Amino acid sequence: MKQLFYILFICTLGCNKTTTREDLNKSIQKPIVSKNSESDSIINPVFKYEDNGNIIKADTFKLKNSYTLIIYPTKDSVEKCGVINYRIISKKIDKSFLLSDNLKENYIPYFRNIDFQNYFALHSNGGGTSNLYFWLYDKQTGLEVLTDSNFKIQLDFDLKNELILYTDEDNEYKKFIYDIKTKVKTFVDIPQSFTDKQECTRNNYFEKTSYIKRVTDKYYFIAFRDCPSKIEFRVKRAK
Repeated sequence: MKQLFYILFICTLGCNKTTTREDLNKSIQKPIVSKNSESDSIINPVFKYEDNGNIIKADTFKLKNSYTLIIYPTKDSVEKCGVINYRIISKKIDKSFLLSDNLKENYIPYFRNIDFQNYFALHSNGGGTSNLYFWLYDKQTGLEVLTDSNFKIQLDFDLKNELILYTDEDNEYKKFIYDIKTKVKTFVDIPQSFTDKQECTRNNYFEKTSYIKRVTDKYYFIAFRDCPSKIEFRVKRAK
């Protein structure tokens, strides 16, 4: 998502909750709300989701490299309305950030166990769409990375090789593989000459079933869940 958090400031969006998927871009990942746990207590009044009335509970997750992620409801210090924060804790960092000022459950990003060595991802379906959007965060700073696009649709996470295969909704729905270790993006362009070769790729949705099957020093090999395992598409790695 496009970043607003590089300058430290207090959220000024108020308590008017967003109701469309596009507003998700405005409501998620605001600047730092509090600098430490003492000034941002997780013990707060009870908040409920606006769309179903269920109580919003705090969730705690243990991440790799001795990091802890906490996602929890709290009260905005200025507007005094309910917001969702996330907190990153380690030996070197203990900071809380505003995640969303929208208390509709479908809009609030959540953790799906996508945990890399130095990064983690949060997800949302964008308010009820069939897509699964993700945002990638740096554990050391708590800030979002891979911010050249507002909406990135997950296709596959390769946790072993630290790779992400995704669709960039803001860039003509092009496909990319992002190497977290090198921070290099590789464009994935599957031509019609390839898709015409087998029945399982002669449709408009086959790319949604794609995943990273294997990796070499020079190439990524992409396979498709609806195809026989021998069907692969080779992509040369960008440098």
